[in-house]
Amino acid sequence: MIRLLLLLLSTLIVTPVWGDTLTPGDRVFIQLPGERDFDEPFTIDDQGQIRLPEIGLVPIEGLTQPQAEQRLRERLTTVYRNLDEFKLNILEQVLRVQVLGYVEEPGMISLKPGANVQMAISAAGGARPGAQLDQFKLIRNGSPLQFNYKAYLDDGDPAKLPALQGGDTIFVPSSPLLGNVEVNFDAASLTKGGDADEQQGITIFGELRNPGTFSFKPGMTVVDAVMRAEGVTRYADVTKIRVITDNIPYQFDLKAYLDSGDTSNLPPIKPGTTIFAPIEVEDINTTSRTVYVMGEVKSPGAYESSPGTGFIDVLANAGGPTRFADTTQIKLLSNTKAAMSINLVKYTQTPALYPLPDMMPGDVIFIPEKIDFNEKSWLKVTNDRAIKIIGAVNNPGRFEWNDTMSFMDLLAHAGGPKQQTNLSNIRIVREGAGSDEERVTTFNFEAFTKQGKPQNQLPQLKAGDTIIFDELPHDPTDNKASWLRQSAQDSIYIFGQVGAPGRYAFNGEQGFLDILSAADGPTGEADIQDVLITHRNGKTTKVTRFNLARYFKTGNEALLPKVVAGDVIFVPQVDTVADTEAVKVMGAVKSPGRFNWNVSMTFLDVLAMAGGPLQQANITNIRIIKENRQSQDNVLYFDLDNFINEGGSFTALPRLAAGDTIVIDELPHDPTDNKSSWIRQSADDSIYVFGQVGAPGRYAFNRELGFLDILSAADGPNGDADLRQIRISHRNDSTARVTRLNLSLYFETGDETLIPKIVPGDVIYVPKLEGNWLDKPAGQVVRLMGSVNKPGRYPFNSQMNILDLLAEAGGPTDNAYIERIMIVNTSCCGDKAQTFNLRDYVIDPARYPLPLLRAGDTVYVPNLDDSVGEKWRQGLRDVLGIVTLIALGTTL
Repeated sequence: MIRLLLLLLSTLIVTPVWGDTLTPGDRVFIQLPGERDFDEPFTIDDQGQIRLPEIGLVPIEGLTQPQAEQRLRERLTTVYRNLDEFKLNILEQVLRVQVLGYVEEPGMISLKPGANVQMAISAAGGARPGAQLDQFKLIRNGSPLQFNYKAYLDDGDPAKLPALQGGDTIFVPSSPLLGNVEVNFDAASLTKGGDADEQQGITIFGELRNPGTFSFKPGMTVVDAVMRAEGVTRYADVTKIRVITDNIPYQFDLKAYLDSGDTSNLPPIKPGTTIFAPIEVEDINTTSRTVYVMGEVKSPGAYESSPGTGFIDVLANAGGPTRFADTTQIKLLSNTKAAMSINLVKYTQTPALYPLPDMMPGDVIFIPEKIDFNEKSWLKVTNDRAIKIIGAVNNPGRFEWNDTMSFMDLLAHAGGPKQQTNLSNIRIVREGAGSDEERVTTFNFEAFTKQGKPQNQLPQLKAGDTIIFDELPHDPTDNKASWLRQSAQDSIYIFGQVGAPGRYAFNGEQGFLDILSAADGPTGEADIQDVLITHRNGKTTKVTRFNLARYFKTGNEALLPKVVAGDVIFVPQVDTVADTEAVKVMGAVKSPGRFNWNVSMTFLDVLAMAGGPLQQANITNIRIIKENRQSQDNVLYFDLDNFINEGGSFTALPRLAAGDTIVIDELPHDPTDNKSSWIRQSADDSIYVFGQVGAPGRYAFNRELGFLDILSAADGPNGDADLRQIRISHRNDSTARVTRLNLSLYFETGDETLIPKIVPGDVIYVPKLEGNWLDKPAGQVVRLMGSVNKPGRYPFNSQMNILDLLAEAGGPTDNAYIERIMIVNTSCCGDKAQTFNLRDYVIDPARYPLPLLRAGDTVYVPNLDDSVGEKWRQGLRDVLGIVTLIALGTTL
């Protein structure tokens, strides 16, 4: 029955139209009646052979049906005799292709005629996640053919797939993003990390939501690439996106592009382009629309502005002032105009009178910190905004000053005066007083409060003033301990036979009996019939005698002398002559005081009576105040140190007289102490050192010291000092004279003649060493020469280009030949020169890119006279001039 069916089937089979030759996988039926071994069809194996009973393998691949039938007949005749009914029929033709690579079931598969690559991939179980769809290969006869399977899947065009033939091999590669160790992964995670290699794709990294390497599509822009990476993060600086295409760096401002929509600002991208979105805090924000807010605001920093942005807008964007902000002293710094102060409090009160300035890109708003009353640091308020209160107030210190304040406001701010304050003589010291102003003025606050004077009688203060409140002694025995704090203008002196002689506070409302009672009155040994009163009103000195006993007897008030602050009262001892022949010794001596004087005594005698000078006494500049002289030269100076060391003649000792006062100043304890005690140091004994020294300042100096002594006292020059340019101002001549000292040369040669002679009063200035241009190596700078406003050596880094360099140098000059700017690039293989046409770049920057500039290069901007056109025109003018001369000669 089966044999009958096969025979019937063979009669119905027609030759298929698919292929002319036999291929592996084809099924054939061999008609050979009477032989049971040929009842089943035969399949051509992958080697192109079929296995016949008793014959073995017979290759028939690549043969047509008649050829295969003839070959089989020849092989069968060796075994079978009757082949009259032998016939070969093709039951089924198939495509046998091999699918290898990153598929689920790689191997040899059979396809129906007309099948394509997609059917072959499906028959192999499909491509695995991570297969690179755009890099499929078809290998035929050992020759590979690459095709883009992804493009076929995008639009379904079968022409993008190669036709299959039997024996073909399809290879599916894996993505280069896969690691060497295969692990289970999510396909979505793989695509997020990128879908291309670095040569064929675009590498995007930095502050992006999904950085990676992504495939390039024609017409793609930087914005498309950023969106392929799912956009930037909130930390990205979108104004400084870096793009590198064909090794040319570009900087792209995404914000400016979104504001303007100008596509000409888009940098070119292509396969192999690298895009980097930096983090915002990595660079300093210096865009062309940036304003800066610093100080006491909630969120200080750099902010983008736009046309019409006002001062209040910027301040509000920064969160507004904090509770520590001083809104009356806001500073606005600008590159285009002078700095100005803004009082926001006045603006809120009367906006029309105090308009706010317009904001420009690059402006800086600085809001200072409000001064705390208990703040110890006084550096936060400059001297032009502060007033100092010293003395007997509850809270002395340094206070911020405003012109709207008055003396009473300031006094209340300082907690008011203490109970023991001397309110009758408040002193106001004004720094930088002009020629028509008094440096020190006094104010009687007690009289002001008692007489009820109007408010305009209060002293007019201004920033920089110092107000001094003296303190009255607590009791008569305390006045010596606190006499230094008591002004001489408010004091009266009482000596002699009184219970408590000394120096007492005194004002115009008190009289002779007041001061006498304050001194505990005359003692039992006092000669009250011959009280001496020296009236020292500051112009002339007058001595009057007063018989106090007569006043006690008569009670006549007219007998009482009128005394004022500054007068001296002396109550002599009974039965002795009043001590009018005396000399006073004050200052740094062992026993200062008033000593009896006679003409046989010398200066050294008086000094010995005072116990001699202390160790810290400044004996190089002893002052002798001559009381009997009424001229301006009533002060003499004597150098005791020079007299002792050089053995001076006794005739050189100063001649004393009764009433003279000897003052011996005390030296500072150490060089760092001279500033705190500088007021006790005479300017005639001082020398000034400024500049780059360890401890600049004002130092005690005498003629035995030299330049090296004062330089070592100031801790010597520091590391920034320019030892070759030291200047000394000599002020002891009629006119100032300045000399220069090369101290470095002295250190090298040891020549003492190079050291200048200096004396007290001179000023030494050690300048700061200016930077040497050779300090920065050539590998870090770019040299700019030729027709530019400021040629020279400029620091250079990879973020700059030639436009930045020209802008730093002030740009080309008017006669610069900008069409042929020459750039010499240095490299390992020698220098290479190139030219750059700046005019073409300005007209069409996309067509004429900027040349690459590196540190160490040299840029030369030639002059317009060097151009070929200019030389040709000059030659033409010369020729025309010669022709004109010939023509004129011919005419004449």
